[in-house]
Amino acid sequence: MLKSLVFDLMESIADFRRLFECHFIPLVKYAYTITKDKEQSKDIVQNFFADMWKDQKLRHINSFEAFAFHAIKNKSITWLRDNKKFVSVVPDSPVHESDPIHDSHFPKYLLESAILGLPDKCREVFVLSKQDGLTYEEIAETLNVSVKTVEKHISTGLQKLKEKLAPHKVLFLESVNKNL
Repeated sequence: MLKSLVFDLMESIADFRRLFECHFIPLVKYAYTITKDKEQSKDIVQNFFADMWKDQKLRHINSFEAFAFHAIKNKSITWLRDNKKFVSVVPDSPVHESDPIHDSHFPKYLLESAILGLPDKCREVFVLSKQDGLTYEEIAETLNVSVKTVEKHISTGLQKLKEKLAPHKVLFLESVNKNL
């Protein structure tokens, strides 16, 4: 029985760590858009995750992304208010204050966290291709792998992103339409 409890705890620690690794950087970037303070943005996100771990709130959340994005926005604005830095740096409020998906930063956050959630090698190849603009041949040469391996990683990455972002398809379509 004790062995089972320890295994469950280890599994939840690993899951929590993966969640942290996938969302930390995008959430810090978002907090920075509000606070304009890099170190404070990191502290806000670290404290958010520490609170999540202590309170075990993850069991009761339907959409971690929406919850985290909204919480970081509120914590960042609170920090501005508490430090009397509440000036024009606060972004315009979304259409529905309680619904973070209407915030223009939310699609970018979702995409970044989904990319960070890819397996290591897959993420590395995907970033080299889609963000750095390298060709498959250049990536294969850089990583000392075959072009077929690069193609497989790109295909896997796109499939995993499609699965992860599928619940938010309408949101991405709306953000594309706004930019047209």
